[in-house]
Amino acid sequence: MKAPAIDHVLSRIALLPKIASSRGRATNLRLLLSPPAQNKTTHAVTSPAHSLVAMEEPPGNKLLQQAEKTMLRPIHPHLIAYCPTMDLIAVVTDEENLDVYRINGQRAFGLKRKSKAVSVDAICWEFNGQAIAVAWSDGFTDIVSAETGKIIHKDLPPPSLRDRVEGKESAVRISVIGWGLNFIDVEAVKKRTGVRGLDDSDRAEDGSKGKGEKEEEGPKLSLNDMTSENWDGLKDTTILEDFLQRQPDLQNLEATPNIPDQMTMQDMGAHLPKLPLIPLPPVTPFMRAQPDSGAFGSQAQVDAILHSQHMKDHNSVEMLIRCTDDGTVHPSIYDSLETVNIRLPKEWDVKSSKVVLHTSHPYSCSHGLLMKIETREQGTKLAFVPLTLDFIPLAGLYLHLIASTAAQLQNLLGYVQHSMQRIRTFWKHSQDLPRKFMMNISETLEEKGHGDLGENLYQVACSGHCPPLIKEWLVDELQEAGHKRWDNTVTTSTATLLALIHENLLPAIDRCAVAIARLRILSKFKESSWIFTGPLTNFDDLLTLLYNFRSLASAVLSYVNDEKRQFASFSKWLRYQIDFEATEPGSQSREEMEVRDPGVDINVVLQYIQYPLLKSDLAAYLNPESELDSEQKNEQASSYESTRHAIKLLKEGASYKAEALCMDHVLRQFGESCTKIFQQVSHWQESNTSMKYGVILEDADVGETKDMRMVYGPYNPLHLNSASTYTAVIPKQSPDASTTLRIHRLTHTPTITSFPKDLLEYASTVLVFPQGAEIHDVKFADDRALLVLISMLIKKDDADEKETRAFRILSLPYNNSVFDPPSDSPPNISFTDLPSSTHPSYLLPGGRSPPFPSRKVLSLTSTTLQQYTKHTFESRFEPLKLVTNGRKDVRVILVLGKDRKHYKIFDMEHNGKERDVAPNAEVGEEDWETDESGGVALTDLDDDIKMGGV
Repeated sequence: MKAPAIDHVLSRIALLPKIASSRGRATNLRLLLSPPAQNKTTHAVTSPAHSLVAMEEPPGNKLLQQAEKTMLRPIHPHLIAYCPTMDLIAVVTDEENLDVYRINGQRAFGLKRKSKAVSVDAICWEFNGQAIAVAWSDGFTDIVSAETGKIIHKDLPPPSLRDRVEGKESAVRISVIGWGLNFIDVEAVKKRTGVRGLDDSDRAEDGSKGKGEKEEEGPKLSLNDMTSENWDGLKDTTILEDFLQRQPDLQNLEATPNIPDQMTMQDMGAHLPKLPLIPLPPVTPFMRAQPDSGAFGSQAQVDAILHSQHMKDHNSVEMLIRCTDDGTVHPSIYDSLETVNIRLPKEWDVKSSKVVLHTSHPYSCSHGLLMKIETREQGTKLAFVPLTLDFIPLAGLYLHLIASTAAQLQNLLGYVQHSMQRIRTFWKHSQDLPRKFMMNISETLEEKGHGDLGENLYQVACSGHCPPLIKEWLVDELQEAGHKRWDNTVTTSTATLLALIHENLLPAIDRCAVAIARLRILSKFKESSWIFTGPLTNFDDLLTLLYNFRSLASAVLSYVNDEKRQFASFSKWLRYQIDFEATEPGSQSREEMEVRDPGVDINVVLQYIQYPLLKSDLAAYLNPESELDSEQKNEQASSYESTRHAIKLLKEGASYKAEALCMDHVLRQFGESCTKIFQQVSHWQESNTSMKYGVILEDADVGETKDMRMVYGPYNPLHLNSASTYTAVIPKQSPDASTTLRIHRLTHTPTITSFPKDLLEYASTVLVFPQGAEIHDVKFADDRALLVLISMLIKKDDADEKETRAFRILSLPYNNSVFDPPSDSPPNISFTDLPSSTHPSYLLPGGRSPPFPSRKVLSLTSTTLQQYTKHTFESRFEPLKLVTNGRKDVRVILVLGKDRKHYKIFDMEHNGKERDVAPNAEVGEEDWETDESGGVALTDLDDDIKMGGV
């Protein structure tokens, strides 16, 4: 081997550890050790402005492809979402089924279509990726856990809406779902994430950052600025996204409140044993399918609902925003099932409105809504409308306490109701089979005038004489097999009943009492007009109903325990009678059985025959409320003393108040009282939520190509505490829609109370792409980059050949408010602020969008596009839509093909140029793109590294 070739190989081998240590990187040893070719050079060719010819892209404009999948059924392009914290892709097929795939193409879980009459309208991942919301066309919403793949909240009801004109219930469909996090004490989180890193003087000699440091980690701390309070800030690498992880380490993030607040937040229910799963209903021979396990059918589902991680974060609140197609917004604190209705002001006289996009930021309690509004006089407008949740800063630390306790009580109520359904099911199951066995003999005895079955069995147990009809029933009909079925059914059902009451129902009731007592204390020591507007006696009445229900559950537990013990003796005696009567009179077997003791207490057998066998006292407790008459149903709730007295009267065999012992009736009253408490919290939220202002962006409708993102951070030193909402749209009616992208930047205060006061800056920029370009999709990847999917015409030399299009992804840096761009990156998109004096003319309802001459126009040439190109697609793949995820460690781009069956996933962190892996001093910068010695460029490594699953 010649000396130049040896030097080439050694230089490549020296780079192996650095390249292999980068995230998700594979190294192709064959390419690294390939001998240098002679006079082989790779050049980047740029095309002149406004050219119709798409020139060949350099090999560096390729992203690392992580996965690729081809599905059997096409999917809806607007119903595809990437999990924020895990490599899970949720899609909805044309069969209206939700399927969630892993990055390798394997199906993780899914949700089948409820019926042929419904379809999926919207999907949205929870901000931490723990669950996904699915909105159906009937207005109901299902919440599916990403941990278990099971539904944790099924059929969340649509908000109650009434048509303002006709006064009838109007059908609602959810068009947009937003699911974000809002911090309560924002300054505490800012303080935790604002100090970290090194300044320029502490960097390595080669200018690289220290280990673990990234450019996007925010403000830097100089060694000269260290004090006794921030001396350890140099070791802190906490960023905002650490709080948004699937299971954040709250203790490490120092998110716990101080000692007095911790005492206030102390939850006694957290120290109780976890509630177990609710058993499946009994299986019968006539069941066609496996019974539904419900929301509490596994321990993982129970833990996800009742012991969720988000309950422990005292400084945040999750907001689930459901927007219906009539423009009504329904914010709710997750996982509370109560919601409120927020509409645009009536005085605006809006003909129709619809939310098309939602965005939010944890630092801002004002969520951003992009709404399409049609007025009677000015036509369709596209506007930014803030949804301000004033109750978040108003309640402070108590908001999480109230929201989590109310949600916990609501979930516990569902757990109790589910337990009662199972208890009634198992009790009915224990009664059905014995009733079938006794039905025929009872009818026969009645026809013959020989009394009822109870009298005859009582006679057999007392005297030992078995009437012929009873003998025939025991030997010919019941037999040994029937007795085994009877014994097994009653024994297993009563054992399950005991477990349900003792392990599920009673502990859940006790947890409800703890939650109600906690809410009662908050209501007692706060102003009457704060959140709970009702009197304190509402909580006392609620606790009384709960104590009544617990007394009934304890009584049922006692009855079931007695019946189980009595049935064990009765079953043993009944088996003895079957065997005895099956023997012939005078036979040796009969004589042996006559002298043998059955081994049962006849008194216990007589008690079971007299009461539970024919008419169990449990019926008074477990019968459904529908068996009560209307007068009993409308009776006021019984007092605790009246309930105890009714239990005593039933034991004595006297008359009693049926409504006082019906557990179904008492549970319904308890649920209605809880709903009144939840509605007080909802009304307080509604009174402190506003959607009264808006800024007009465009005077026309927009198509599917649009995106929106809220970014926190001052781009202007005059507005240190501010947020900026960016919107990228392409109006439908624009003549140059395919080549023009309009970007609006609204800089506002984190809490928007009124416009134009809180509208600090308004800027609008128009990006004009070269002739022959076509914009297919736009997505904000993160707080820095805007991704644009475009295509350029490829002009053929032969006039008869058909023109094709070359697709590419552009990465346009749009924001320099927080992060300093690298020195070698293309320039940011510039904005020119509109005069503040003109802001009132852009406001709803009577304003207009900024005139086109006042907007800044940036023309992008083909040379400029070359600088912004992030990825160039191969000719055989025609992309349709982008889905991005710019979160920490999951920075990917999902590209859906035009056939709607094929998608590819690319890593945004690694491209062909490999700027984050610095070569050593012996390898020049030109070796990364152009190898003058004839070696293979390192950028070619990406072409041989592909992972995919079908």
